[in-house]
Amino acid sequence: MSVMNELPPYMRILLNRVYSHRLYSGILDDSRVVALTSLWSDKRITNDILRDITKNAHVLQIGLTFGNEISVVYEHVKKNGKLDVFDVSEVQIEAAKDKYLDEDICIMNYDASLPWDEKYDVIICYNLLHELPLKTRRAVMDNVLSALTNGGKAIFVDYAEPEIWNPIKWPLFLFNRLYRPFAESLWNHPIESFCSKKDEFRWHHTYYRGKTYQKTVAVRKILSSDDVLKLTKIFRGK
Repeated sequence: MSVMNELPPYMRILLNRVYSHRLYSGILDDSRVVALTSLWSDKRITNDILRDITKNAHVLQIGLTFGNEISVVYEHVKKNGKLDVFDVSEVQIEAAKDKYLDEDICIMNYDASLPWDEKYDVIICYNLLHELPLKTRRAVMDNVLSALTNGGKAIFVDYAEPEIWNPIKWPLFLFNRLYRPFAESLWNHPIESFCSKKDEFRWHHTYYRGKTYQKTVAVRKILSSDDVLKLTKIFRGK
């Protein structure tokens, strides 16, 4: 895939320091910072992701992540599977090529709001959706779901609405209002509500740290609802 894409305008406005400055992103890539910003849930979430990935899976991750999540997924599938990554930040891509120099990961500059041809067994969106405007989020999710093989899984890790007793709820609410304006919608609606193909999948939700974070897995139905209805009529007819 040779298409080159510039950093989208909303990312340049809201996330420029994160994705355009290698020094700043290098600080965020420190394992201690990753643990802190995830409320020490990063290892548990990553381990839960692995349970949804078979070792021979062809995996796509949308967006490079800080910490060791990508390396852990790669180690899980490297013998019999494959890992590809899409990203639109050239700064992040260049840093990742150094970071994963000894790992056979295919990292491509590609905007996931544009459709692609290749099918994948598993597609991971890790802390991506809260950065996307609603129109872009819908396009990305629809493209992700369309690119799954039969029985394939999409794994979305992102914010959720914290429980009312969670002490981080209101500070996080204010932070999102100021710096992550697209994140609040994930408090008000389940992740599957942002795509047009939700009825073609089964959705499974797992929550972390008083519902501060969620892992939502979409599993493609091998038989559609129409197929089930047709089979039911056939067997009832007998």
